[in-house]
Amino acid sequence: MEKKFVFLACVAIAISLFVSQAPAQTRSITIGKLTYLGTGAQKNGDGTVSGVSSYEVHLDTTDITIEPISFSNVSLLVKGTEQGSGAITTGLGCGLPPYQAPCDLRFEGGPRSAGFSLAPCAKLNKEQELTQTCISIAVQLVSSTGKNFSFPLTNGNKFCAYGISNIFLLAKPGQAALEPRCDAQGFCKGASVPIILHSAPAKSCRL
Repeated sequence: MEKKFVFLACVAIAISLFVSQAPAQTRSITIGKLTYLGTGAQKNGDGTVSGVSSYEVHLDTTDITIEPISFSNVSLLVKGTEQGSGAITTGLGCGLPPYQAPCDLRFEGGPRSAGFSLAPCAKLNKEQELTQTCISIAVQLVSSTGKNFSFPLTNGNKFCAYGISNIFLLAKPGQAALEPRCDAQGFCKGASVPIILHSAPAKSCRL
C-alpha cells in the first residue's frame, strides 16, 4: 500500500510539472488601433461648406507575429455606410508598394453629394459649429479565406483567430456621441480603441 501511494504521488508531481511547463495559451493579441480623428469644415466645388470626418485604422504586428497577417478586406462602418480596403497585410505599407510607411488606412466621411462613401460623424451648422452625431463606429477584418485561420506568434505559439472580427469604438458613458477631444486651435487627439483579435477554438483552424 505504501509503495502504491508513493507511486501515485510521483505521478501527480510529474503531471503538475508538465502542466506548469506547458506554454500558456494566448487568449488575444492587439494588432492596431481604430481612431475617430475628428471633423472639420471643407469647401465643396459648388462653394458650399460641409463637415468632413477623418478616421484611421492603424495595423502593426511587429514583435507579435513572425510574419504580417493577411486580410482579404478591412472595412470601416459608420452610420450605415461602409468602405473597404481590399486585400492588405499588417506589414509596412499594408503589404502594398512602396512598403515604406506603417500600415495606416485613412478614411474620410462626408455628404454623398460631394462624393463620399462614408457618412460624417458631425453636423456643421450655418455658424460653422459642429455637433457630434456618432454613437459608435466599427471596423471589420476578414481573413484571406473568410474562415478561422492560424498564424505563428514570436513566442513560438500558434494563434487561431476568427475569420471575421468586429471592433467597435463607442461613446463613453455619459457622452451623447463620440468626442474627438479637439482643442480651441482645432487640433484633435482623437477617440480611439485597440483592435484586438480573440482566440478561436484551436480545432476550428484545422478544418
